[in-house]
Amino acid sequence: MVERFIAFDVETPNCANDRISAIGITIIENGAVTKDYYYLVNPEVHFDPFNIRLTGITSEMVADKPTFPELWQQIEPIMSSGLLIAHNAPFDMGVLTQCLTDYGIEWQPFTYYACTCVMGRACYPNLPNHKLNALCEYLQINLNHHNAGSDSHACAELLLNYMRRGLKPDRFLRRYDLVQRRTLRPISKTQPSETTKQLLKLKEILDEITADNELSPDEVISLRDWLRRNNALRGNFPFDKIFETVGEALEDGVLENFELEEMLQLFEQITDPVANACSCDCFDISGKTFCLTGEFEFGDRSSVEMALSRRGGTPVSGVTKKTDCVIVGSKGSEAWSNGNYGTKVKKAMELQGKGSPIQIVREQDICNLLPI
Repeated sequence: MVERFIAFDVETPNCANDRISAIGITIIENGAVTKDYYYLVNPEVHFDPFNIRLTGITSEMVADKPTFPELWQQIEPIMSSGLLIAHNAPFDMGVLTQCLTDYGIEWQPFTYYACTCVMGRACYPNLPNHKLNALCEYLQINLNHHNAGSDSHACAELLLNYMRRGLKPDRFLRRYDLVQRRTLRPISKTQPSETTKQLLKLKEILDEITADNELSPDEVISLRDWLRRNNALRGNFPFDKIFETVGEALEDGVLENFELEEMLQLFEQITDPVANACSCDCFDISGKTFCLTGEFEFGDRSSVEMALSRRGGTPVSGVTKKTDCVIVGSKGSEAWSNGNYGTKVKKAMELQGKGSPIQIVREQDICNLLPI
């Protein structure tokens, strides 16, 4: 069993997310935090106003700080000394790897990591969402969100909490390919299109501006400006809905509190539709067609399908207008195209937007239908 963990968090200077402006590293040994590190980094690129507001870091603050290659010489032995841990880990792993690649730094062909967001879903499945700030608030862990040092320390405290509850991080290991810059999964014949990349970028922006469960007028205006610059995304879900909602709210030049609240609810639904799905402890599958997605705590998908079929449900492999519900496994999936949900949930959301009654259902909401 792994006994040394390296929790880390990175902050970025702009929406490209290919440079680091700050990194926090927290070491866990023998069940306790033993050391915290925090570094500002000169990313050698411009800072977006949005990122400055989010992190509080400006170009002036890092002008005399080490560049990433200079800092890497110092932190590489630390990063190589244990299992990497991060919250929403694919993001931090992606930024770190992009920096290594762009600066021509060779580290190792692959590394292993575990994500405290994924582990949080397994430990606390009934929480409304599993963002870092939400978990910290629930568990009363101090957090200065988007300060890399505070975020890495909070991530470490989450891991220790999970382990005290009996969770074994080894169950959640993922192997990250540092050459191909991705979590290893079955090889796809096609690369993500530019449209898909920009839609993922939109989701990242929504994640960031809703992280504190509040929306400010400045954040909405910054989002509107991004939407205008990326108008080529018109016709793609969820761009049109967001563009229309933001445009209507700003039409009179005044953002009312109720408009900010409505947008916050919409954005949270889009960024985490599973966590924001209606919960019910008496869900009835009888007479309904259902489609499974993700990995299930109960067991493999075939076992879940068999159990639900015995209760009168009809399994289908894809999501269509005739599908009654998409059931999402509580363990998630590294293959999900949107990080915390995949194409099946996205299709269900599109259908909901067109008036379909299709439901998105969490695994914990069907526990009454699965044999113990």
